[in-house]
Amino acid sequence: MKSYKIKSLIYLSCFILAAVFYNNYEQKAFQEQILSSEVSETKFEDSPEIKKEQSKEELTQNQ
Repeated sequence: MKSYKIKSLIYLSCFILAAVFYNNYEQKAFQEQILSSEVSETKFEDSPEIKKEQSKEELTQNQ
């Protein structure tokens, strides 16, 4: 009976250590992705800048 409890405790502790290690590893990888130099630029269709660009394009196409 004691060997079963000890074995279960060892398995539980290994699982907890693996989960903590995995969580820390994923947090570091996620932080590296956030801090990377690759940043996407978004433009919203209803923003004033887009409307200005669209009107300029329309003017050049009409000429």
